[in-house]
Amino acid sequence: MSSRKRGREVGLGESVVLRFRIEWQEAPGVRVGVLARTWGRLVIEAGGRLVTQAVDYRSESLRGGVYGSVLPLCQWILENWWFLLNESYRFPVPHAARELAKSPTDRPWVQRHSLLAAGEGGALPDLMIFRDDRAIVARWTPDHEDSVHSFLRFTGSGEVQMDPAEAEHGLSELVREVLERLAGLEDPEAKSLQEEWAAVLASMQSERELCEWSARLGLDPYNADELTEEIAETLSEHIPGLEGSVRNDLLDAGHALSLQEDLVWLNRAHSAALDAGAPTGAEVRLTRETDARTAHELGYACAQATRQYLFGPDGREPARDMDHVLRRLGWAQSPSRTVDIQPKGRLEAVLERSDEDGSVAVSHNGDAAGNRFRLARAAFLRHFGSHREGRRIVTRAYTAEQRASRAFAAELLAPAADVARHIGEQVSPDEIDRLAQHYKVSPFVVSYQIQNHRLGWIGV
Repeated sequence: MSSRKRGREVGLGESVVLRFRIEWQEAPGVRVGVLARTWGRLVIEAGGRLVTQAVDYRSESLRGGVYGSVLPLCQWILENWWFLLNESYRFPVPHAARELAKSPTDRPWVQRHSLLAAGEGGALPDLMIFRDDRAIVARWTPDHEDSVHSFLRFTGSGEVQMDPAEAEHGLSELVREVLERLAGLEDPEAKSLQEEWAAVLASMQSERELCEWSARLGLDPYNADELTEEIAETLSEHIPGLEGSVRNDLLDAGHALSLQEDLVWLNRAHSAALDAGAPTGAEVRLTRETDARTAHELGYACAQATRQYLFGPDGREPARDMDHVLRRLGWAQSPSRTVDIQPKGRLEAVLERSDEDGSVAVSHNGDAAGNRFRLARAAFLRHFGSHREGRRIVTRAYTAEQRASRAFAAELLAPAADVARHIGEQVSPDEIDRLAQHYKVSPFVVSYQIQNHRLGWIGV
């Protein structure tokens, strides 16, 4: 797969790597031995693209690397090792780390994932590294004109997806190179770094899965106050029995305090799907859009393809009966089920198979509009998701496919082209309510379509 237009993403089919290139240099005036030994010029690349591109105000020129001790960055990587490789992005839209860090609630995530937290007074770009399903995402944003660095402003921006093994290799190489540089130096920080790396390597051998599951929940696997014995026991007892796709959905959206209840709900949902019947026909295979640059664009494009299959080239007819739609797509005879208990966490619905191998979505009892939206999201995961055959969970997480499923559901149920026919330049709340009743969706979905497709502006 080739690079996306405008350079937004690189596909996993390519060799996409994370590189930290260090040119070791003398550090005159730096008295601390461990800092002086690890002084150099650092260049960071992701997917062959330069992350450390910056304007140097002193020389009035562009430069590709930064100067300083690499030790704080190495320490930060080891401290957040499992988070960088396993925890997903937890916010509805991409933000710069400095914006997220303004919120006390969001700041801990930023400290675990943005290189800004590793600077310790040095200049590093706003590069965030996090998990998204089968990929590691590297996303970097430029500094504002009023940069916090008095002499430097990072100007690059981009986003690439990497194979987790490649990302892990890139981080490992930096750690190994720094440790080699410190070899033979009698210093407490050097010794501590060696011990931390040894602990990570030991965990990879003895308890890698538990560390990955813990970090995916946002818990530090080395902190007994976070990964308690009770949580560790729950993870070890129940998570291995879940197939990979549903396991990752659960942990990306889950919360440690609701994990037990969520597992009970998943079991109830699984049982409710078993007698949903045989498929109504061969399950429809629709082509996933490959040129979409964002999750929202992917969702919109896939919804439009689905509407054309269901309703013809015009594709503007409202999809009012979701059970009928799902049967048309080859799902089970009874393609939707509900259970009478609600998950405590951020789970919305489960995409299951009946005992006759028919697709069925199970959600909790809720309002009709909400259930229709959940069914539409499940349809995206079944027909366009990266794990189309297995179980999936519709969640309130913000991974790319969960975000795409929301855009897909909005466009499938309330197509923008049809909404545009019913509104003028300004839309009142009463008009939004009437349209919501027309499409059998929540007013929020209509507002979302108007705003995201720039169909008009919503008045008071």
